[in-house]
Amino acid sequence: MPPIELFSPIGEEAPHAKGIAPFPELGGSKIAFLFNGHVSVIPFWRNLEEEIKTRCEPADTVTVIKPNTFSPAGPSTIQDLSDVDLALVGVCA
Repeated sequence: MPPIELFSPIGEEAPHAKGIAPFPELGGSKIAFLFNGHVSVIPFWRNLEEEIKTRCEPADTVTVIKPNTFSPAGPSTIQDLSDVDLALVGVCA
């Protein structure tokens, strides 16, 4: 049996050009949250949304929780989110 390999979960930020922020200024913008709605992640996702709202002070937010946890978001859902400045998409959404 091959050995189990463990990897560090600590990542490093990829290099980027000077003057380009890795996360844009979002005050006054419109932010969307697309989430798969899995029960195991609901507390985390709620806290993530509140933290983003507090730190970024967007003018508007849209939260979409998929009706089916295990199916991809449909084209109409994606189209509805196309007019936002930033969309945060949860894993498997």
